[in-house]
Amino acid sequence: MNEAANKKTYFVDKTKSKLLDWPKRFDIVNGIARGLLYLHQDSRLRIIHRDLKASNILLDTDMNPKISDFGIARSVAGNDMGAKTCNVVGTHGYMSPEYAIDGIFSVKSDVFSFGVLVLEIVSGKRNRGFVHQDHNLNLLGHVSTA
Repeated sequence: MNEAANKKTYFVDKTKSKLLDWPKRFDIVNGIARGLLYLHQDSRLRIIHRDLKASNILLDTDMNPKISDFGIARSVAGNDMGAKTCNVVGTHGYMSPEYAIDGIFSVKSDVFSFGVLVLEIVSGKRNRGFVHQDHNLNLLGHVSTA
């Protein structure tokens, strides 16, 4: 997995992301989506990752994505789709508003984070640290004003 660790954040690295063609970007997005589907629906336990971000997606030698770092993940029982916590943890810029503000997390929180990842993979730019000459918005804000 050393090779995969070296490809961490490959799709948001300024120079390396230029090497990814559209079919490869699509395959990466599709692979992450399949991984989330497994965690949320197909796994014996329903797992909410709660910290899905570029640096938690590893790419193997064939550029297949692997979701990693389940340190703050939560499993939810049966038909439960989420929960509430007083201890909000994760990475700002990837957290859904309801989780960041109210501590309510669900599979929808992971889907929000996935949306941020898709924007990063398609644009080749990070959400955090995104700078535009006309405004001070992050990547999400920039896209929503376009």
